[in-house]
Amino acid sequence: GPFTATETALLTTDPPWSTIFRGESVTLRCRGSQPSGQQPTTWYHNDKILARTATDTYRITNARQKQTGTYKCQSPGSVASNPITLIVSYDWLILQVPSHAVFEGELLCMQCRGWEPGSVTSVQYFRDGADITTRYASDKQLCIPRAETQQSGRYRCTGQMNSFLSVIKRESQELHVCIRELFSSPVLSVASSAETLEGSPLNLSCVTHLSPHSPRSILWYLFYRNGTVLQGPKTSSKYHVPMVGLADTGSYSCEVRAENSSIWKQSAQVPIAVRRVPISGVSLDVQPHEGQVMEGQRLVLSCSVAAGTGSISFSWHREGSAEVLGRGTRYEIPSAQRDDDGHYYCVASNGGVPAQSPRLRVTV
Repeated sequence: GPFTATETALLTTDPPWSTIFRGESVTLRCRGSQPSGQQPTTWYHNDKILARTATDTYRITNARQKQTGTYKCQSPGSVASNPITLIVSYDWLILQVPSHAVFEGELLCMQCRGWEPGSVTSVQYFRDGADITTRYASDKQLCIPRAETQQSGRYRCTGQMNSFLSVIKRESQELHVCIRELFSSPVLSVASSAETLEGSPLNLSCVTHLSPHSPRSILWYLFYRNGTVLQGPKTSSKYHVPMVGLADTGSYSCEVRAENSSIWKQSAQVPIAVRRVPISGVSLDVQPHEGQVMEGQRLVLSCSVAAGTGSISFSWHREGSAEVLGRGTRYEIPSAQRDDDGHYYCVASNGGVPAQSPRLRVTV
């Protein structure tokens, strides 16, 4: 039906500049989801319908000032394209910058042209008022090999022009050039509660947003702990550890790279501390039952925990005495005497807060 159009048409110009001199020609091209031909391509100028063409191109020849403005196109089966602003200039000198979106990591070229061919010498290029000529310019053009977002700004050029026996320094209009982000700086997200306990799963995801207008890039993800690669480069933005141990404690980060681009970005470090599961549910068991024993009989106490990870140490105590009676999961009195009467308990520890069992009454 009519609501399946999700792909945006892509509008480009040939030559690829946003400023041209009056009298020059430029071809607009509309690339959509379907090859053109079934239905016409619709062209808009300043949001009014300009034309419908059977092909995917619209040609402006002998450009006039009134053709300055914002152009869009819509091809069959697509939604309206990105806008392109075209300036038809009557100036002496123009700076030509790309009419299409330039993404970080791509080549950014521009050129400075005089109204009469070959009339300009000593060309200089400026960004936000700073001269950038020597770094990037050749005779004809200024090219920045791998543009970065911070190179967005206001660009202009100047040049010497011969004019009736004298040489006049001319200046172009200033144009804003925006280098778009290919994808946002990633954020490492940890799917868990406030603390990570030993034996529990760890799920990390590397969250980034690809620009909706970007060339259809494939993103590759890497995960690091303390600067060492744990996983990647993979197209999966998730990292999963089924059961973590104390050795998984560390500083985690992720990195995103775009295929066919020099761009890569890293997330901030996220500290993850794996803690032992605290000991809980310490209980006592006694033989004979209920801790009632005849004099001379053998008495065995054993201690167990319901939860807790790591190596657990046990100690045995009797109420009213500071000394440790024994260590280990069992405590045995081979031959019970009268003075073995009392309340016994065990303490279990895995390096965290020690946990104590209920007291057990032993009657001889």
